[in-house]
Amino acid sequence: MSDKEKNTKEEHVQEEKKTNKKSSGSKYAKKIQELEEKIKQLEEENRALKEQNLRRIAEFENFKRRKEKEFLEILQNANEELIIELLPVVDDFERFLLHANDENQNVESLKQGMELIYKKLMQVLEKQGLKPIESIGEEFDAEKHQALMQIDSDEHESGKVVNEHLKGYTLNGKVIRHSQVLVAK
Repeated sequence: MSDKEKNTKEEHVQEEKKTNKKSSGSKYAKKIQELEEKIKQLEEENRALKEQNLRRIAEFENFKRRKEKEFLEILQNANEELIIELLPVVDDFERFLLHANDENQNVESLKQGMELIYKKLMQVLEKQGLKPIESIGEEFDAEKHQALMQIDSDEHESGKVVNEHLKGYTLNGKVIRHSQVLVAK
């Protein structure tokens, strides 16, 4: 081979290398562009998900505040029905006090009036779930009774409630005040 042929061949090889570099360079450029587009797409999705997450957090906080407000309103108005039912009893007490000062009233009629008011009050409270604890003659029960003292008794067996100093009550089955009692020895 002559020098000229060698030079031509070398030039041809160099041109192929340049072409390969250009094609592989354009191949890499294309790949880089695709990856950059994918990155932009993922960043956009990420931004959209962050916004969606922030909206949901805000919605949840609003929901929580609304429920707390509703709960406080329920607590504040929970006794409304009871108060409404007690108002007639209050009215009866006011009428009683008005007539108690009347000189024409005898003690027996005042006593009857007071008993009616008491019965009305107890009906309202029982309707709300309040029940008195029956104690006298019952076996002493620490869950319902508070023993003030033990006394000798011919009428009652040992451990039985002889007398009640202060009546106890349950509200919907739960003891809210223990009966204060005297127990037989």
